[in-house]
Amino acid sequence: MVDSSRFSRSSSFRPDSRRTLLEWIPPFLSSHRTLFAFIWAVGFFFIISWQRVAVDRFCAPPARPIPRLRPLVFNLTDFGAVGDGLTVNTMAFEKAVLEIRRRGGGQLNVEAGRWLTAPFNLTSHMTLFLAQNAVILGID
Repeated sequence: MVDSSRFSRSSSFRPDSRRTLLEWIPPFLSSHRTLFAFIWAVGFFFIISWQRVAVDRFCAPPARPIPRLRPLVFNLTDFGAVGDGLTVNTMAFEKAVLEIRRRGGGQLNVEAGRWLTAPFNLTSHMTLFLAQNAVILGID
């Protein structure tokens, strides 16, 4: 006669192993439907949490540093410029840049408007700040 113990799955197989597994599941999850719903809800929670972190990490705009403001601030209109789109303001830009260079740096504010100018040179340590709806138009 053939020994049937050689053909078993494992020598440590216990027929009551399923029963010990069920002892670990809380009683309210004993139904298959309830257990499936619980696992689905936990998985759904993890997916939503992961997506929120993934979106925050990859789609959030990087933090922009706050710009350091210059201690000296000049307005272009203080040098005789007019932002009407008809007056040529090259001399006002050149005077403003020269004054900023003479003082060692500063900020030149250009108010809203259309500012006509020929080419001019900027200087070091200067911030050219354009207000919203301010347009500098270059002419020849």
